Amino acid sequence: MALAGLTSELQIYYEKLGTGAPIVFLHPPGMSHLVFKYQRELAAYYQTIFPDCRGHGRSSTKDPESFTIWDLADDVASLLDHLLLEEAYICGYSAGGSVAQAFVQKYPHRTKGLILSGGFSQVSTFALKKQFQTGIRLAKNAPALLNQILVSTHSNSPEDRKEKLSYHKQTDPKTCQRFYQESLSFQCTDHLKEWRFPLLFIYGEQAEYMHPYRRIYARNVHAKAKFVLINKALHQLPIKHYASFNAEIKKFIPCLT
Repeated sequence: MALAGLTSELQIYYEKLGTGAPIVFLHPPGMSHLVFKYQRELAAYYQTIFPDCRGHGRSSTKDPESFTIWDLADDVASLLDHLLLEEAYICGYSAGGSVAQAFVQKYPHRTKGLILSGGFSQVSTFALKKQFQTGIRLAKNAPALLNQILVSTHSNSPEDRKEKLSYHKQTDPKTCQRFYQESLSFQCTDHLKEWRFPLLFIYGEQAEYMHPYRRIYARNVHAKAKFVLINKALHQLPIKHYASFNAEIKKFIPCLT
């Protein structure tokens, strides 16, 4: 657990565990590295890196009303510099996948592979657009309620819920709102055919509103990309189905043990 001073104005909090191939886990707006608490067990096989995106958790914020997804991608690159890592696997969950995709688009030479859990290359369906619009509205007008909603859908126990509720109170509402807005407008579909690194896409079988995005990827990415549907699962795979989720990562990334 440490703070990385990316600039004189911006510090990124991160947790780093284990050794081996590095994996950076990127969370959605309104959450933090705690959404990946069940991926800590992967530290037995890899170097796992769990940052709080700027303005979330213990990370400071900068330009909370004007930063872009590309700035968040630059934060990831600067964190890798801080850790003296030339390249890494990048794992994005939900809207954290927007940052992950911006990173691999801008830094393909630093990308060992990309893992998206419930990913989308653009927000183009009514259901997902409404989710983002609701997130933006709540981040602006009722951040405490947004925190309660996100924690209730991303917890496995009362202790888990209590820890996240407390920790996420530190998140800056304006940064959270901007993160939602940037993810809503982000689009990289036109560039999917350019990706040459290993790809893993994981979706919940019952999260049918996300399946149109799975099909967009399937039509556009290279033939060696791997697609996985977790049986009887919804969207919150790293939390609610962490055993299956972690197993797929272990199949995807070679490990020494």
